[in-house]
Amino acid sequence: RNNALRHIRCLRIPEYLFIWQGWASLVLTTCLALMLTLEPILHCYGHNDGELFAVHCSEGEHLQFPYSVMSSVSMLFYFVLLSDLSVFSTRVSAYALVCSRVISE
Repeated sequence: RNNALRHIRCLRIPEYLFIWQGWASLVLTTCLALMLTLEPILHCYGHNDGELFAVHCSEGEHLQFPYSVMSSVSMLFYFVLLSDLSVFSTRVSAYALVCSRVISE
């Protein structure tokens, strides 16, 4: 929006990718796009003998494992990004601060 870019040699890289939430969000977006391309339901759409949401067909069987790996990675990045959400909530941050003080004593 405000054209915040960093120049590294001949590349221009957006500023938000230098913060861990930015690249984690980019990785999550990439994983979700890959999950869409690996979706077994979409590959079995025309080859499922009348079933609407079939995931077990000859075209989709080889995609089960890669899809489950991408799903696991996506869930991990969702969790990591969600765990950082406590920074935005003042009450949760204050609670975490009090807990850390009590634990240290």
